[in-house]
Amino acid sequence: MTKADWDSFFQRLDALPKGDRVALKRAVGTMLYQADGRTVRIFYQCLPYAVATWQEDRIFAAACLHCLWDAEVKRQPIEQIFYQLGRDQDISESTGHRLETLLDVSWDEDGFMLTKLVRLIRLAKSKGYAVDCQQLLEDLFYWNGEKQSVQRKWARALYRKPEDSSDVQEGE
Repeated sequence: MTKADWDSFFQRLDALPKGDRVALKRAVGTMLYQADGRTVRIFYQCLPYAVATWQEDRIFAAACLHCLWDAEVKRQPIEQIFYQLGRDQDISESTGHRLETLLDVSWDEDGFMLTKLVRLIRLAKSKGYAVDCQQLLEDLFYWNGEKQSVQRKWARALYRKPEDSSDVQEGE
């Protein structure tokens, strides 16, 4: 699948009637096999044809999360949101603990990792952030990777100290 295919998928989600977006929104945190018939129909009507079956649960999760926000809202990559939340003194410890727990969990069919992820995303939403679910989807595809590159990327965003990032900026 190309970036254009995913752009098109998320545009189809944005173009859904309000009731269909609400159905997907209500399914946030639900695995595809647990969703009701209407929600499954809406999802498959938007889904590109050439998608591997193993990807469908992750795509469904990203689609439902995408519907938490209005189509017009400006979205940010989740690691950028983690960076900003990590600087918020009121919630940085809580966010750090939640992310630490999430980093140890694999994406499985039981939905446990999704539950942990949804809690973090709802926290971000409550603080006024909107997640770029297209980028999140790419991260979910690689979540169970042997090198844990996604987990490391997210951890770096939350745990790096501001003085650590100055080294990178000076070297550019």
